[in-house]
Amino acid sequence: MLEPVMAKAPAIVLSSGGIHSLVTAGLAAREHRIALLHLKDGRAAGRQAGDTFDRQVAHFKPLKSWSIDAMYLRQMSMPPETAGLVTSTGSDAQAALVPLRELQMLTVAAGFAQQIHATAIFWGVQYEQRAADALARIVEVVHVVNQLLELMAPEAPVVVKTPLMGLEDQQVIELGYQMGLPLNLSWTCQLPNNEAPCMSCPACARRIRAFRAAQLADPLVAAKKSGGN
Repeated sequence: MLEPVMAKAPAIVLSSGGIHSLVTAGLAAREHRIALLHLKDGRAAGRQAGDTFDRQVAHFKPLKSWSIDAMYLRQMSMPPETAGLVTSTGSDAQAALVPLRELQMLTVAAGFAQQIHATAIFWGVQYEQRAADALARIVEVVHVVNQLLELMAPEAPVVVKTPLMGLEDQQVIELGYQMGLPLNLSWTCQLPNNEAPCMSCPACARRIRAFRAAQLADPLVAAKKSGGN
């Protein structure tokens, strides 16, 4: 007699519309029925991030998807002169100005996880091994959040997973290619109101370096050169 096939458990994927979110969703979908959660946090390139999130939803056809107004995150941002010099190579140039940003994002995701009885929250945060201090801090944050989730909802266990943690940038790109993911369905540029990435902001520069290190062509660069979307 054949053993019954167990249905995949649901999982939440936090998605910014970026390449890390895309690869993380691809990894999560291997073992889970995924739901995609996008927080509209008021970043400069928020429209482009939202558009690419919608395209990722169309690609993955998730169990559920949400695009949630989270402008309050920007409203509580600290002024740069108080927070000090802000440097970011992520798609949100001013992410570091939002107090307790990681905790707030994970808390929102945990709430939606309870709604669909998800067993995991996938977060595409990624620091390379060379960024030892930042890597250690995020690992500790995830550990503490998982302890908190276990304490507050023991009847509905959910754990935060960070499958890209410790990978090099080019390894993330290579992983996406190996899984056959449409890497053109991602937005990295920090600048607003661009129909194509600027290729010069810190986030674009990081993406260019990663594709070069992986010795792979970036489909967004090819689209820009050809005048496509």
